[in-house]
Amino acid sequence: MRRNPLILLILGTFLLGGCAASIIGGGAVAIDTTADRRTHGIILEDSNIEFKAFSLIQKIEGDIHTNVTSYNGHVLILGQTPNESIKKQIGLSIESLPNVKTVTNELTISPVATIASRAQDTLITSNVKARFFRENKVSPFFVKVVTENKIVYLMGILNEEEANEAERIARSASHVVKVVKLFEIIPQKNSVTPQ
Repeated sequence: MRRNPLILLILGTFLLGGCAASIIGGGAVAIDTTADRRTHGIILEDSNIEFKAFSLIQKIEGDIHTNVTSYNGHVLILGQTPNESIKKQIGLSIESLPNVKTVTNELTISPVATIASRAQDTLITSNVKARFFRENKVSPFFVKVVTENKIVYLMGILNEEEANEAERIARSASHVVKVVKLFEIIPQKNSVTPQ
Protein backbone atom coordinates (compact mmCIF):
# COMPACT_ATOMS: atom_id res chain seq x y z
CA MET A 1 0.00 0.00 0.00
CA ARG A 2 1.36 3.42 -1.01
CA ARG A 3 1.22 6.15 1.63
CA ASN A 4 0.82 9.83 0.89
CA PRO A 5 3.69 11.72 2.62
CA LEU A 6 1.53 14.82 3.19
CA ILE A 7 -1.11 12.81 5.05
CA LEU A 8 1.60 11.18 7.17
CA LEU A 9 3.04 14.60 8.02
CA ILE A 10 -0.37 15.99 9.05
CA LEU A 11 -1.18 12.91 11.14
CA GLY A 12 2.25 13.01 12.76
CA THR A 13 1.75 16.66 13.67
CA PHE A 14 -1.57 15.92 15.39
CA LEU A 15 -0.22 12.86 17.18
CA LEU A 16 2.81 14.69 18.50
CA GLY A 17 0.82 17.79 19.40
CA GLY A 18 3.09 20.28 21.09
CA CYS A 19 6.22 18.30 20.19
CA ALA A 20 5.77 19.01 16.48
CA ALA A 21 5.19 22.68 17.22
CA SER A 22 8.41 22.76 19.22
CA ILE A 23 10.38 21.14 16.42
CA ILE A 24 8.89 23.35 13.74
CA GLY A 25 8.98 26.37 16.05
CA GLY A 26 12.71 25.96 16.56
CA GLY A 27 13.28 26.57 12.86
CA ALA A 28 10.75 29.40 12.81
CA VAL A 29 12.60 31.28 15.55
CA ALA A 30 15.71 31.40 13.36
CA ILE A 31 13.67 33.03 10.59
CA ASP A 32 11.67 35.32 12.89
CA THR A 33 14.69 36.85 14.58
CA THR A 34 15.89 38.33 11.29
CA ALA A 35 12.57 39.99 10.38
CA ASP A 36 10.61 40.28 13.61
CA ARG A 37 9.95 43.59 15.40
CA ARG A 38 10.62 41.87 18.73
CA THR A 39 14.17 41.62 20.03
CA HIS A 40 15.95 38.27 20.17
CA GLY A 41 15.53 38.28 23.94
CA ILE A 42 11.77 38.91 23.76
CA ILE A 43 11.32 36.13 21.18
CA LEU A 44 13.13 33.75 23.53
CA GLU A 45 11.04 34.96 26.48
CA ASP A 46 7.83 34.39 24.50
CA SER A 47 8.95 30.80 23.87
CA ASN A 48 9.71 30.40 27.59
CA ILE A 49 6.25 31.72 28.53
CA GLU A 50 4.61 29.22 26.15
CA PHE A 51 6.70 26.35 27.56
CA LYS A 52 5.94 27.29 31.18
CA ALA A 53 2.23 27.65 30.37
CA PHE A 54 2.23 24.21 28.75
CA SER A 55 3.88 22.76 31.88
CA LEU A 56 1.28 24.38 34.15
CA ILE A 57 -1.65 23.13 32.04
CA GLN A 58 -0.26 19.57 32.03
CA LYS A 59 -0.78 19.47 35.81
CA ILE A 60 -4.50 20.28 35.55
CA GLU A 61 -6.83 17.29 35.39
CA GLY A 62 -9.75 17.17 32.98
CA ASP A 63 -10.56 16.80 29.31
CA ILE A 64 -8.68 19.88 28.13
CA HIS A 65 -7.28 21.05 24.80
CA THR A 66 -5.32 24.29 24.84
CA ASN A 67 -3.21 26.41 22.52
CA VAL A 68 -1.12 29.09 24.25
CA THR A 69 0.60 31.78 22.19
CA SER A 70 2.78 34.55 23.58
CA TYR A 71 3.76 37.56 21.49
CA ASN A 72 5.81 40.30 23.15
CA GLY A 73 4.53 39.12 26.53
CA HIS A 74 0.87 39.24 25.50
CA VAL A 75 -0.62 35.76 25.90
CA LEU A 76 -3.56 34.28 24.01
CA ILE A 77 -5.18 31.10 25.37
CA LEU A 78 -7.42 29.12 23.02
CA GLY A 79 -9.06 25.71 23.21
CA GLN A 80 -11.70 23.89 25.21
CA THR A 81 -12.20 23.08 28.89
CA PRO A 82 -14.99 21.16 30.64
CA ASN A 83 -15.95 24.00 33.02
CA GLU A 84 -15.51 27.65 34.01
CA SER A 85 -13.41 26.73 37.06
CA ILE A 86 -10.68 25.11 34.93
CA LYS A 87 -10.81 27.98 32.43
CA LYS A 88 -10.24 30.47 35.26
CA GLN A 89 -7.51 28.32 36.84
CA ILE A 90 -5.59 28.19 33.54
CA GLY A 91 -5.91 31.96 33.04
CA LEU A 92 -4.77 32.84 36.55
CA SER A 93 -1.86 30.37 36.39
CA ILE A 94 -0.56 31.94 33.19
CA GLU A 95 -1.11 35.50 34.47
CA SER A 96 1.23 34.69 37.38
CA LEU A 97 4.14 33.78 35.09
CA PRO A 98 7.09 36.21 34.94
CA ASN A 99 7.13 38.67 32.00
CA VAL A 100 3.46 38.13 31.08
CA LYS A 101 1.96 41.56 30.32
CA THR A 102 -1.63 40.60 29.47
CA VAL A 103 -3.69 37.44 29.08
CA THR A 104 -6.58 37.02 26.63
CA ASN A 105 -8.42 33.89 27.77
CA GLU A 106 -10.60 32.67 24.88
CA LEU A 107 -11.06 29.13 26.18
CA THR A 108 -14.56 27.81 25.54
CA ILE A 109 -16.56 25.55 27.85
CA SER A 110 -17.17 22.64 25.49
CA PRO A 111 -15.96 19.16 24.51
CA VAL A 112 -12.47 18.98 23.03
CA ALA A 113 -12.35 19.89 19.33
CA THR A 114 -12.17 17.01 16.88
CA ILE A 115 -9.07 16.26 14.85
CA ALA A 116 -11.01 17.23 11.71
CA SER A 117 -11.86 20.63 13.23
CA ARG A 118 -8.24 21.22 14.23
CA ALA A 119 -7.08 20.22 10.75
CA GLN A 120 -9.41 22.77 9.19
CA ASP A 121 -8.10 25.44 11.57
CA THR A 122 -4.54 24.55 10.54
CA LEU A 123 -5.47 24.91 6.87
CA ILE A 124 -7.11 28.29 7.53
CA THR A 125 -3.96 29.50 9.32
CA SER A 126 -1.79 28.31 6.41
CA ASN A 127 -4.09 30.03 3.92
CA VAL A 128 -3.97 33.34 5.82
CA LYS A 129 -0.16 33.20 6.10
CA ALA A 130 0.12 32.45 2.37
CA ARG A 131 -2.04 35.49 1.61
CA PHE A 132 0.33 37.71 3.60
CA PHE A 133 3.23 36.48 1.45
CA ARG A 134 1.27 36.75 -1.79
CA GLU A 135 -0.14 40.25 -1.22
CA ASN A 136 3.14 41.62 0.24
CA LYS A 137 1.41 44.58 1.92
CA VAL A 138 2.16 43.59 5.52
CA SER A 139 5.25 41.58 6.36
CA PRO A 140 4.17 38.04 7.31
CA PHE A 141 6.98 38.10 9.87
CA PHE A 142 5.25 40.93 11.76
CA VAL A 143 2.00 38.99 12.27
CA LYS A 144 1.32 35.84 14.30
CA VAL A 145 -1.74 33.97 12.99
CA VAL A 146 -3.61 31.49 15.20
CA THR A 147 -6.96 29.88 14.33
CA GLU A 148 -9.44 28.18 16.64
CA ASN A 149 -12.91 27.08 15.53
CA LYS A 150 -12.57 29.10 12.29
CA ILE A 151 -11.88 32.29 14.25
CA VAL A 152 -8.57 33.86 13.22
CA TYR A 153 -6.58 35.67 15.92
CA LEU A 154 -3.89 38.10 14.77
CA MET A 155 -1.04 39.18 17.05
CA GLY A 156 1.93 41.40 16.35
CA ILE A 157 3.45 44.84 16.55
CA LEU A 158 1.99 46.97 13.74
CA ASN A 159 1.01 50.52 12.93
CA GLU A 160 -2.69 51.29 12.41
CA GLU A 161 -2.53 51.02 8.62
CA GLU A 162 -0.74 47.64 8.76
CA ALA A 163 -3.22 46.37 11.36
CA ASN A 164 -6.20 47.24 9.16
CA GLU A 165 -4.55 45.67 6.13
CA ALA A 166 -3.71 42.51 8.08
CA GLU A 167 -7.34 42.22 9.17
CA ARG A 168 -8.54 42.65 5.58
CA ILE A 169 -6.17 39.95 4.34
CA ALA A 170 -7.29 37.51 7.06
CA ARG A 171 -10.99 38.18 6.41
CA SER A 172 -10.52 37.36 2.72
CA ALA A 173 -9.39 33.78 3.46
CA SER A 174 -11.83 30.92 2.90
CA HIS A 175 -13.86 29.55 5.83
CA VAL A 176 -12.92 32.38 8.23
CA VAL A 177 -15.97 33.27 10.36
CA LYS A 178 -14.36 36.04 12.42
CA VAL A 179 -11.07 37.91 12.81
CA VAL A 180 -9.86 39.12 16.22
CA LYS A 181 -7.05 41.70 16.26
CA LEU A 182 -4.77 41.59 19.29
CA PHE A 183 -2.07 43.91 17.96
CA GLU A 184 0.22 46.29 19.76
CA ILE A 185 -0.17 49.49 17.76
CA ILE A 186 2.95 51.58 17.13
CA PRO A 187 3.19 55.05 15.57
CA GLN A 188 3.29 55.19 11.77
CA LYS A 189 6.82 56.64 11.69
CA ASN A 190 8.27 53.49 13.32
CA SER A 191 6.83 51.18 10.68
CA VAL A 192 9.02 49.24 8.29
CA THR A 193 7.74 48.54 4.81
CA PRO A 194 8.38 44.95 3.69
CA GLN A 195 10.72 44.61 0.74
